[in-house]
Amino acid sequence: RSSSEWLMVSETRLTSSLKSAPRSPEIYDEPFFLVWKGAGYGGISLFKGLLLSATAGILVWTARLRGSSWPAILCCLPLFLLTSAGWLARPQLWTFLGFSIFVCLLEYHRKAGSLRLLWLPPLAVLWANLHAGFILSFALLAAYLVGEPGALVNRWSRLGRKEYLLLWVVLAGLVLAAFLTPYPEQFFRTLVASPNLGAAQSESGKAVGAFTALFNMDWRPTTFRQDRWFYYALGLGASWMLLGWRRFNLTDFCLLAGLSLMGLKLSRHTSFLFFALVAFLPAYLDTAVMPVVRMVGEKGRHFGVAVIAVLAATAMIWLARPIVTTAGFFDLGLREWHYPVRATEFIRQQRLPGNLYNTYDWGGYLAWKLYPRYKVFWDGRQDDAAMFRQGWRVMAGKEDWQAILDRHRVNVVVTRCLTMDTGQRYPLLDRLEQSDQWALVYADNWSLVFVRKKAVADDWLQKYRLDKARIWQTLYSEARLSVAENRWRYKAWWEMARLDLRQRRYAEALNHLEEYLSRSPQGDPVAENYYRMLYPLIRGKGNRDGH
Repeated sequence: RSSSEWLMVSETRLTSSLKSAPRSPEIYDEPFFLVWKGAGYGGISLFKGLLLSATAGILVWTARLRGSSWPAILCCLPLFLLTSAGWLARPQLWTFLGFSIFVCLLEYHRKAGSLRLLWLPPLAVLWANLHAGFILSFALLAAYLVGEPGALVNRWSRLGRKEYLLLWVVLAGLVLAAFLTPYPEQFFRTLVASPNLGAAQSESGKAVGAFTALFNMDWRPTTFRQDRWFYYALGLGASWMLLGWRRFNLTDFCLLAGLSLMGLKLSRHTSFLFFALVAFLPAYLDTAVMPVVRMVGEKGRHFGVAVIAVLAATAMIWLARPIVTTAGFFDLGLREWHYPVRATEFIRQQRLPGNLYNTYDWGGYLAWKLYPRYKVFWDGRQDDAAMFRQGWRVMAGKEDWQAILDRHRVNVVVTRCLTMDTGQRYPLLDRLEQSDQWALVYADNWSLVFVRKKAVADDWLQKYRLDKARIWQTLYSEARLSVAENRWRYKAWWEMARLDLRQRRYAEALNHLEEYLSRSPQGDPVAENYYRMLYPLIRGKGNRDGH
């Protein structure tokens, strides 16, 4: 479950109870809310799986429209699993489905010149109101508008003049669809500004850009360290297109080049290149291996198909392992350790005083469970730069953290210990531990609740107050959960090593230091010094004892 998915269903629940029109400019939350109402959290999991399966199925159908063989499609299908990082991206799932439908209908038109292309404008209206990712439809159509004249000149297209002009009619329909939303002016403003969306990477390797983009994992720049599969797929796609050059046409090049540039800009856009490769690459693969197929004969072809099927199945299983490790095999419903489930119940049962300060990624869940009695500080849909900056300064434990909480009359802090991307400790924890104004009143394996002392009765505080040393027990347990899910959260390894050293668990500290130093993108002199000190004590002792 993603952090802002809660906002989708909670907003729809509110508007339903008020019997008012949706306040959101998009309607992506309506289907999710209806599914939740009928089938609960497990139903939402199944519904998301249905959207993804439909996307994959339409991409495979598109590959078949292009004349690709099943063995070639099987070779490319594992690429779909490389998009799993975007499967939690809430309304973006609608854009995944819209992308596949648009590409399929455009390819059908290129093959047969069918009037089915006129389904695109009404579908565009739906897509535009489901997710702002509808902006991608213009890029898709542009690839065909630019590529097909070249294909016509080189006789690589079956389109005639009328069929090509129909593409321009569809473009007019897309423009009209953009106006049939509650936010047409924002849409066109975003369309113009799209090359500059999100954060970018400077020459020194640091992320630069708008403040709200710098600290939003959804808008981080693409890097080889974190997105290496994208770069591998980029090289694979280019290589097979060169080997299958007889199949080359300008439209394919425009589409794949455009999606590659998008992916090189922002990590959240890398999924679309993988999708396109599933649909487009098999035809080039067939063309590239055709000389070999002609040489081996019928028995050789049957053997080759069997080998390809085994290799494809192996690749699917291997690529699915991290997904199963993270989410479980057909494990429906809520992943509790991602959210403050029990902490939220504690706040509600104890009727703690508002307002709340919360970690950014928990705002949606807290709003879903506690609104309207409590208002969260910020959440996954935060777009106010000033409020975002204040939330970040508190989270980072800056010198004005207390003043910001005072200004917003915050009496309860609900926090996790580590960031979800790198596993870095929130500096706010150190501030809260040292502060005489705040007491720890709830802790479990991944969430903490602090209250302002003067906001609660003394007898209640005496009953529920916990030793602040419990902060670090929670941090350690959360770090273990974090690296079990994703071993590349390198800072979590360092946090465990740091606490191991404090508790004189030197063997564990050495193991965690090794994990941290092997994954950290830059050197850490402090950690390296500890490692040099511990290695001869722990490993050297084992060698001397003959172990």
